[in-house]
Amino acid sequence: MPRVLVIDPDRTALGAMQAALAQGGFNDVLAVPSGCFALTMLERNRPDLIMSRVGVPDIDGYELCSIVRKDPLMTGVLFLLLASPGDEVPATMLEDKPDQTLAGDLPLTAIVSEVVALLKGATQPPVATSELPPATQPDGAHGLRGSLAVMELPDITQAIALGSKTGQLVVTLPSGRGAVFFDRGKVVHAEFFGLIGETAFAALLVAAHGDASGNFAFNPLEATAVNGAKTIHRDLKQLLLTAAAEIDEGRADAAVAPIS
Repeated sequence: MPRVLVIDPDRTALGAMQAALAQGGFNDVLAVPSGCFALTMLERNRPDLIMSRVGVPDIDGYELCSIVRKDPLMTGVLFLLLASPGDEVPATMLEDKPDQTLAGDLPLTAIVSEVVALLKGATQPPVATSELPPATQPDGAHGLRGSLAVMELPDITQAIALGSKTGQLVVTLPSGRGAVFFDRGKVVHAEFFGLIGETAFAALLVAAHGDASGNFAFNPLEATAVNGAKTIHRDLKQLLLTAAAEIDEGRADAAVAPIS
């Protein structure tokens, strides 16, 4: 069982993260409120993954990552940083990079899914498109992935947007597979059942609504890889409102449909 070390000065948030990891199957979780405690813990218990908030008062997440990266005994230990808006990236991070940085107020399920992806190093085959290059997961980059039973599609798209991520979201449903492309957190293109653009995005959300058997995978891409086509120009909030209206309309149609 992988061992995870979590550092967060907010003890309430620390307990919530520990509980979320336990629900995700991680029973060997060490939780500490400071960087000094973390260093003491590292001397006795080598984790498989360290998750730290950037805003830790005594030793912030960036500094802790740099210390871990320079320690030969910590070679191979994964490092996940949780950043808040306004957190500055020091110059040292150009050399001592974490394996992944998640920015924004993300749902705990999204963070747990990222932990799973980092530890498993899983890859997801991309959806082939005629206008965009196939999505590949670059070395050292890990995507967000999981089950729609744990996290619904609207929440997934908002988590990607909050994180200002660039890449391809692949959604696999019993009815088929769809893809949504993000450029720095903005939805720029979608494909589903021969549809493209906003129509495809709405159709994918409608199809995924209430379907807990599907799964998703977000594959990071270089910014240039998603510039081949831009078929969506409205912001995510408007797109989600349109999809929600179509879902509600479908419910209304079902309610008034005559019984044969």
